[in-house]
Amino acid sequence: MLDKMRASSRSFGMYLVFGALILVFIIYFGPGSNGCVGGGMEAGSPYAAKVNGDTIGWREFEGAYANTLRAYQQQMGERFDQTMAEQMGLKQNVLDQLVDRKLLLAEAKAQGIVVADSEVAAKVKEAEFFHKEGQFDFGTYKEVLANAGLTTDRYEADVRESLLVTKLLSQVRHGANASEEEIREEFRKDNDKANLTIVRFSSMQGDAEAAPTDAEVKDYLASEEGQKAVADEYEAKSFRFKTPKRVKAQHILVKVEEDAPQAEVDAATAKLEKAKADIQAGADFGELAKSLSEDPGSKDKGGDLGFFGPGTMAKPFEDAAMALEPGQLSEIVRTRFGLHLIKVNEVQPPEEKTLADVQDELAKELLTAKKAKDLARSKAEAALAKAKAGESLEALFPAPAEDAKGPRTTPSAEKTGSFGLSSDYVPRVGSAAALVRAVEVANAGDLLPEVYEVSGAFVIAQVDERQRPDISQLEAQRSDLRARILRRKEGEVVEAFTKNLRGAAKVETSPELTSAGS
Repeated sequence: MLDKMRASSRSFGMYLVFGALILVFIIYFGPGSNGCVGGGMEAGSPYAAKVNGDTIGWREFEGAYANTLRAYQQQMGERFDQTMAEQMGLKQNVLDQLVDRKLLLAEAKAQGIVVADSEVAAKVKEAEFFHKEGQFDFGTYKEVLANAGLTTDRYEADVRESLLVTKLLSQVRHGANASEEEIREEFRKDNDKANLTIVRFSSMQGDAEAAPTDAEVKDYLASEEGQKAVADEYEAKSFRFKTPKRVKAQHILVKVEEDAPQAEVDAATAKLEKAKADIQAGADFGELAKSLSEDPGSKDKGGDLGFFGPGTMAKPFEDAAMALEPGQLSEIVRTRFGLHLIKVNEVQPPEEKTLADVQDELAKELLTAKKAKDLARSKAEAALAKAKAGESLEALFPAPAEDAKGPRTTPSAEKTGSFGLSSDYVPRVGSAAALVRAVEVANAGDLLPEVYEVSGAFVIAQVDERQRPDISQLEAQRSDLRARILRRKEGEVVEAFTKNLRGAAKVETSPELTSAGS
């Protein structure tokens, strides 16, 4: 899933979605922050990147990243968190989008492309969040922008830039075309299909039967092969046995801009110093946080941030929190979000289990996995032999009752549904190149001759339906096929164009952003 998300987040379709989503989130929520969550980033320099000497400010990057993260969370819910964002390289993808935008804007201006005031006005009036009773309303327009911390001039400048990029990309797309050969190949892919009955034999279904005895575990650990396999497994999955120090903390945030005058910084510091004195005199930290804190994410919870470990908060905040003992208050801490007073309520010390601590557990897991896989393969081979002797897969492995609850614990016959053979993906099976090659030469009714290993499971299959391309139907589909090819090739042309711009550009990334692992 993450690989698909990484790829889509870099595509130019996603580039346009990115722009639209972020615009909506800025309008509705403003260029918000979470008060202290920084994924380990802290701006010591005033820029995130420089593109041919033109600066992408740190605040611009931070706002785009925060709003992109929020957009993904809006779409995917709680399961999209900072960890998933890091795994898909979201920070780098956001920076790439901003760099590409700079390059495309510069190129549009170099080519003399212009956007008329009337075009900007028309685009602004299209946005439904500026409408009142179904019509554009100037008062609503100003109010929505003001609530987001934007002026009309700034917003209209952003709209003008977006239209410049759109016009440039429209010109670039004109270079795409669909040849007759490509249309015929697309037709072949669309109409080369099959529908299978498959039975999967998963090693997971045989875990109970595959559990090793204590004696087998002991013998395995005594062997050179077993010792090496267990050591390699421990090294590969060391994260399972290492828990970093974590703290449970509260904080009070007073927002201060990074370039705020010293008098403003001093006033915020005095406010937090008084709060600290009140807490030391017996005031409740949570109640003060509710009344004083400017962090919308934790204010109503009395400043509670829950447990967090390394790499979650802005670096100065993390360093201060990790140095505190339970019940202690920090000195005033400054991050790019402002000034913080932190209280740590609980500390979970780091823990690491040694190889000796877990070798029996790992040996048992490895032996179980091997025995379960061998058992699944044997069952699949036995089932294939019975099917070759004339028994149907549905009779051998009937589907569970419709009202059956819980996960399937035994193999059952399943229908893939009709699918194309233009890729190696088979529904209900996964990527199975060898299986697809066998289907290509098979006819309806054929039992495929082998057991196919797919992602640790073993599959046998019978071809229920086999559709091959009928060239006489090409003309009826030509228009749709051509349109689809053009959309795909337009994206490829745009990506190649932007890649060339980037290759010729001088792009310098902030050391702080590079060191944050983006």
